Amino acid sequence: MPGSPAPAPPPTPVAEVVDGSGGSRVAQWLAGDDHLLGQLRSVVGPWHHVVVGLDGRAAAPEELAEAEAAVARQLAAGRAPEEHRRSDVVRTRRELVALSRRRGEGSVAVVRAEPELLPHLQIGSWYAAGWRARWARRAALPWSRLASLMPVGLAADVAFWSGVRRSATGREWRRLTSSSYVVLCYHRLTGLGSPGQERMDVEPRALRRHLRVLRLLRWHALSHDDLVRFHTDPDAVLPRRCYVVTADDGFAEAVTELQRHGRHHPQLFVVTAAAGGTSYWMGDEPVADWPDVAAAVAGGAQVGSHARHHVRLDEQDHATVREELQGSRDEIAAHLGVVPGALAYPHGGHDRAVRDAARDAGYDLAYTTRQGRNGAGTDRWCLRRVEPKLWDDAASLTWKMLTAQSPPSRWERRLRATWERRRAQSSG
Repeated sequence: MPGSPAPAPPPTPVAEVVDGSGGSRVAQWLAGDDHLLGQLRSVVGPWHHVVVGLDGRAAAPEELAEAEAAVARQLAAGRAPEEHRRSDVVRTRRELVALSRRRGEGSVAVVRAEPELLPHLQIGSWYAAGWRARWARRAALPWSRLASLMPVGLAADVAFWSGVRRSATGREWRRLTSSSYVVLCYHRLTGLGSPGQERMDVEPRALRRHLRVLRLLRWHALSHDDLVRFHTDPDAVLPRRCYVVTADDGFAEAVTELQRHGRHHPQLFVVTAAAGGTSYWMGDEPVADWPDVAAAVAGGAQVGSHARHHVRLDEQDHATVREELQGSRDEIAAHLGVVPGALAYPHGGHDRAVRDAARDAGYDLAYTTRQGRNGAGTDRWCLRRVEPKLWDDAASLTWKMLTAQSPPSRWERRLRATWERRRAQSSG
């Protein structure tokens, strides 16, 4: 009726989460600030505490997954839940293992009913863990009946995933734990390694070698449409060994080079206000003009937005972010006749507000500069990438393709030192 007050929003549930008391290792772990294996988690992901109930009441075993789902709905809406920590639910490692296993079993039914919650639930976090944690998890899963003998964090994780495995179909398990892809991120393709650009340059022949080896090893190149389908279709799975090629900034030589590699579906991210000009953000290098970008698209490349100007979006106000994102889409559509579906955040700068703005502007996907593989549960506006370097050799590139992370720091330093020594010898 006219003049009637708007209905009050539903009350925000209070999450009951585990806590620990006492000096045991289980109690110390429960009292910690993070109960999930996932150092690669993005600005969107599951709650970092184990949810065991709502609104002052511990959940029954069959309600555990629904309690986490209620918190996930809050996270999906951009609201952090209120929480109450309680130490009366779990006291021993055996109790923790049993609870974790039941949570895993129930999570499968939750994502079947609400697949859009997957990035906000622990069941979507397989690839939020780094390579060490994933390998440890996969090695321990066949021994999940002995989980209570494992270190506390690993025991809870393995028990959870053993519960998922028990309830999931073979296809669901494959989607959650084996379907993933690596995104390679290039910038310049000159091989000159100009001062200040060493970390963002690769020789053109090295790129060709990378792509040739990937094809010989039968890796599968994914297109933008492949990625959208994978992230939005709850039944979609990927073949083994999948990759995506991206190139940021729209440097003239990179656009020209990638025009030759259309079969790999390269995604070119253009700073639209700089097209045909120079890269004022890095060395005033030539940026491809619109006819060059159009030729690359005609050759099989796909074009995406790198915003209108190369600025950190997480340092801008909302109006500026909206103009950067919508304005760049409009300019690409005007010049190329295609509406870009993908965005790469300039400098990788993003937060939850920027991520939401990208989604609201109509982008299907958005790429960060954070490292790691992407799986079905990776938020599609927070996709991870890894950068090949001038100093990568065959072993380090293989490492990046397998882990989507840089080699251990000592290995990386040795590679760079070897490259710098050879460069000094050749110039001398």
